[in-house]
Amino acid sequence: MKLSRIVVLAHVASAWIDDAILKQRSMSRRAVAPGRYVVNLDAAPKDRWNFLKGKEFANFKADLLNYLDSNVPKWTVPVLAGIAKSLENTFYPDYAAEMRGIAAALNLSVGEVVLINLIYQVEGIHNSNCTESNTTGPCLPPAHRPRRAGPGLCTGVVAAVSGSGSEVWHGRNMDWNLDAALLKYVMQVDYKRSNSTVLTGLQIVGMVGTLHGLRQGGFAAQMNARDKGGNALANLLDQIATGAKEPSHVMRKALEEEPNFSSAEARLSRERLANPVYYIMSGSERHQGTILTRDRRGPVDSWHLYEHSAKHTNVTNAQPDWLRLQTNYDHWEAAPSWDDRRTPGVANVQRLCKEKVDSNCMLQVMTTWPTKNHHTDITSIMCPKTGYFSSTLWMEPSKPVIMV
Repeated sequence: MKLSRIVVLAHVASAWIDDAILKQRSMSRRAVAPGRYVVNLDAAPKDRWNFLKGKEFANFKADLLNYLDSNVPKWTVPVLAGIAKSLENTFYPDYAAEMRGIAAALNLSVGEVVLINLIYQVEGIHNSNCTESNTTGPCLPPAHRPRRAGPGLCTGVVAAVSGSGSEVWHGRNMDWNLDAALLKYVMQVDYKRSNSTVLTGLQIVGMVGTLHGLRQGGFAAQMNARDKGGNALANLLDQIATGAKEPSHVMRKALEEEPNFSSAEARLSRERLANPVYYIMSGSERHQGTILTRDRRGPVDSWHLYEHSAKHTNVTNAQPDWLRLQTNYDHWEAAPSWDDRRTPGVANVQRLCKEKVDSNCMLQVMTTWPTKNHHTDITSIMCPKTGYFSSTLWMEPSKPVIMV
């Protein structure tokens, strides 16, 4: 009896990629362009987000509080209140000032804005009835969990142009399973200084960090959740005690201040993080691309295009030198059978981009099942050399919304 039950669980747990209903659900989602806004970096930090006072954000507070009530555990509230009291010690001072300005613009408490900025960490605690650990990836069986899992099912691809070209293209899927009430508040932000765009980033209203972004002529970067992230409470307490930074804030800071791929990789490697992540990066020069695996205290590995990683083995993850694909599992370990998006993803890049890597083939890769799946909320294609940045939000067809 026990053996048969294990067999059934293993079969169902590994079956979501082969589930025709889930595939159809993914393919039926509507493509919507995010709203686009400008943040003036020359303005005082507290005033940079004043446009959030606009009428298109009038319902944000109610939508946010409804979402938090269902997704964030109550025990985190006093911890987050402690972070709010020491805002400048926990966050970069200019970002702390921005967060106070956002709170005023949206009629939120500072603590609520703190929570928005930590949502990618904290929401995972209620990840389909998982234990209170920051697993950040899909939960292990029981069998239904891969079907319901979120957030953390993300994919990043960097690939170099074949032949004599020098462009590196970057595909990013964010598979957060974000509720439509908040997905409509995902926005593309052009950060400008002296009327010139310094970086373009994608984020949710209320966030000051970027989920992914591009510095024209420099580099592009995204963050993927890394599993085995440890205890979420310990991560938050460490953030208070040591000033460890939220990974999306570190990424925006690198995009703002680092001029090129090499300096950005160094910055993203050395900053102490509140929780472990993968930073997937692409550069403006030929063959600049890497999967930077981070724990909270420092780098674990960086696997570059056309370079060998001491940790990597082709036995578990065969990828040609001209591409690097990362989901939510360390690249030197085998992907779990119940969530192997890596193998079909690599195969699709080789099939679709083998002759020429460009925006068209990268978009095809990122929108092919199971790279694009029933949890995919955002698809972005980026090219640091040309400055190309294109993003799509995937909305449920049964849930029409008015985008901000």
